[in-house]
Amino acid sequence: MAIAGIVLSVTEGRLPETREALRAFPGIVDVQGLEDDSRLAAVLESPSRRLQADLESLSGLRHVQQLDVAYVNYEEDLDGQGHMACPPHCARGPRRCVSVPEGEPS
Repeated sequence: MAIAGIVLSVTEGRLPETREALRAFPGIVDVQGLEDDSRLAAVLESPSRRLQADLESLSGLRHVQQLDVAYVNYEEDLDGQGHMACPPHCARGPRRCVSVPEGEPS
């Protein structure tokens, strides 16, 4: 499980409905307004392999102009030596993710 702190820049005057859309998004555990009335801070808990897709979905929400990742914590996914498996490789251009067999370069 990954935990991500994100900041979303929102279309002026659209904070209430964007806040509600965030609260309805699976994995969002907290949403707070920021001082400038055009940004929201949120905490997302997501399986590591799905984190990128969830961030892209959040970025695509109506009235979200920009999504910035403040931090990501993968601590729960680390093995006893502090390592974790790499996510599937995504080719540039149209999204097409492939799994790279363990031991092969990505």
